[in-house]
Amino acid sequence: TLVGAVVGGIPPLIGWVAASGTITTGALILAAILFVWQLPHFLALAWMYRDDYNRAGFKMLPGVPGGEHLTCEVVLLTTLLLIPLGLSATMIGIAGVVYGICSLLLGIGFLLPAVQFFRVRDRTSARRVFFASLLYLPLMMCVMIADRGEEVPSRSTVLVLQEMDAVPTSAPRPDDF
Repeated sequence: TLVGAVVGGIPPLIGWVAASGTITTGALILAAILFVWQLPHFLALAWMYRDDYNRAGFKMLPGVPGGEHLTCEVVLLTTLLLIPLGLSATMIGIAGVVYGICSLLLGIGFLLPAVQFFRVRDRTSARRVFFASLLYLPLMMCVMIADRGEEVPSRSTVLVLQEMDAVPTSAPRPDDF
């Protein structure tokens, strides 16, 4: 689960570096959102199908002794963590105020089924967490695209710097000296 979550957080870093040539706080926030989101998303799914995983011989957190309680705690804590992570995108300027408001509302909307799952611990509440996760991430990304902040790097920013000779476009040649 953790390894898969790390791998899932890498694509935003790749995209950010492709657009800007650098890894910034904004890139790390995007990667963190995707990393953290994957934990409640997958753990809810693993809870729903824990018997199937056990029969197939896969050890998943919800299917090991003591793992059910820990699964519910991790789902609740990571879903809660998504709220400040989402808001941090507005705070550092990679997303606007509208995104910040939507991020807060989406975060609360994702947190509510996680709280229910923590309290009830059944398949129905796990399914609600899973479906909330399916809504949360694409809506967050769509709103972020629609309400981009001022600090979002773009290829045009890099090209302007190159035109100003602030960034070398190629290695120096011997006849340049």
